[in-house]
Amino acid sequence: IQTTEVVQVLVPVVDKNQQIIGVVHLSQRLSEARDQFGRLRNIIIGALAVELVLAALIGLFLALRLGNSLQRVTAAIQGVAQGREWNALEEEGPEEIRTLLQAFNSLIERLRVMEEARRRLLANLVHELGRPIGAIQSGLQALLSGAEQNPELRHELLEGMDTQVQRMRPLLDSLTDLHGQVLGTLELHPQQVALSEWLPRTVSPWRQAAHDKGLFWQIEIPKDLPVLAIDTDRMAQVLGNLLSNAIKYTPEGTISVEASAQAEQVVISVGDTGIGIAPSEQKRIFEPFYRSRRDKRFPQGMGLGLSIAQDLVAAHGGSLDVESAPGEGSRFVIRLPFDSYER
Repeated sequence: IQTTEVVQVLVPVVDKNQQIIGVVHLSQRLSEARDQFGRLRNIIIGALAVELVLAALIGLFLALRLGNSLQRVTAAIQGVAQGREWNALEEEGPEEIRTLLQAFNSLIERLRVMEEARRRLLANLVHELGRPIGAIQSGLQALLSGAEQNPELRHELLEGMDTQVQRMRPLLDSLTDLHGQVLGTLELHPQQVALSEWLPRTVSPWRQAAHDKGLFWQIEIPKDLPVLAIDTDRMAQVLGNLLSNAIKYTPEGTISVEASAQAEQVVISVGDTGIGIAPSEQKRIFEPFYRSRRDKRFPQGMGLGLSIAQDLVAAHGGSLDVESAPGEGSRFVIRLPFDSYER
């Protein structure tokens, strides 16, 4: 007698009161169940095999693509190291590779900016040093050729040479400040200062320079400004740079200095009615060595004054910004928090 193994399952059916109202009877031959499990196993094994093949192909594709991207970056880096042309790379591929390419392109852009700054520095140094050195050389040649025998002419030549040397002093000071700016070693020596007393004394020497050029001088400094901890020499350097530029580039009109205390900060502004600054250049004027060519507001000098001034204000915990429009003058605004310097 052949026996057949049968699996039977009885499942009770209850109502909402948990009373049994019937039974569901399920039965299945065990041989049929084994066959179904066998077919399911074969299907799973086949699916896994297909997935493994697809995963291997996709992995190979991604590896080749990743390898190509890394080779491009490596070749580009070697090109930079060997001094060849700096070319940005197209940012494509997986996210990690795109991040790497973005970092490389940022590095290339930074190197271009630094190279441009280096070239401007060399050009400006040749320009700024060439004139006084040429004048000094001419004076020396005149003295060596017999001018020293004439006391009056000798004194005139020596005085002119001394003037040329004095003109190089601001250049050397700017380069010293630039060195500290690059190394992040701008040193401050803060002291508690009553701004209402210090500001008028600091800006008053520039009043005569404005009057000598026929400009009006306007100053509004209240008597109740707070006491701040600032480096007086450095802040005087900042104000001197702003006032010098304002007077130099204002053909006619007014030079103004205003100060006020607003929302936990002191605001000091230097305004003029000069030629103004184009919107496209208002951020670039704070870049080292930048000099405007279009409106010729900054045609002379090393192009370091405003960059150093902005860093000095930032070292005090404040900010230096500009508000300007072509033909309507400019207003440089210094903002210093009440706790302007903490070290």
